[in-house]
Amino acid sequence: MELKLSSVVSSLSLIAAWAYSLGWIKSLYYFSTVGVGLEQLELTPQDYLFASWYTVENVMFFLLLLWIAALSQRLWPWIFVLAYLPIPFLTDWSYGHLNNPVCRYFVENPHSILKFFPFALLILLVLIHRDSIALLRASAWNHGNFALALLLVVAVAWSISAAKHIGSADAKRVLNNPEAYLMHVHLRFPDSAVELKPIESQPMLFMFSLSARHCIVLDLTENVVNQQHVRVLDIPRESVRLVDGTFTVPGAGILINKRF
Repeated sequence: MELKLSSVVSSLSLIAAWAYSLGWIKSLYYFSTVGVGLEQLELTPQDYLFASWYTVENVMFFLLLLWIAALSQRLWPWIFVLAYLPIPFLTDWSYGHLNNPVCRYFVENPHSILKFFPFALLILLVLIHRDSIALLRASAWNHGNFALALLLVVAVAWSISAAKHIGSADAKRVLNNPEAYLMHVHLRFPDSAVELKPIESQPMLFMFSLSARHCIVLDLTENVVNQQHVRVLDIPRESVRLVDGTFTVPGAGILINKRF
């Protein structure tokens, strides 16, 4: 019993460290896309673990997809694996080509595409090859240790790449539609902060991050050649006297007002 418990603890520690690493990578690319460094944010280990959940979830789906393809003992299911591999990159890349309907679909449905791939393969495999049901039920790995190690290496390598592109794509999603993800704010400063007073009149300020030392705001007031120009304002927290914000819950039509 003691041996089993120690094995469980070791496995959980390894998974937590892996999740933390993916959360750190995702956060790094998310904030650096906007021009904000992690050193400005005072993030905790819990923040990185929470940031990793979507990447970890999709790695689990990717492992399931690899497992189904391997157990099927057929070549055509690997087409699903090859199609699944570049989806995080394609979603990130698609933000630069939103006029293309395929790219827009990647941008609008990244969660659905990644989530349902393994289940679509499983249904097709069972419908086309009824004998595969017995193979899937047995779930016996008959491909040797090298193939199992290769499968895990591919999954881990993909998770690192996916964390980078998911973080970057999430930032681009926020910049593309800030009203849906960020609080629209009006800032008030003490009379002594003369250099900050012009910020009070800016009509398109969105709160990006607020911590004990930093108030990071995106200013989307200006437009340059029909493209939105984003200014990142890193304001010392002690210089902010009042934050008056509104946030609309997408799809619900609920307007939330907040002052702090």
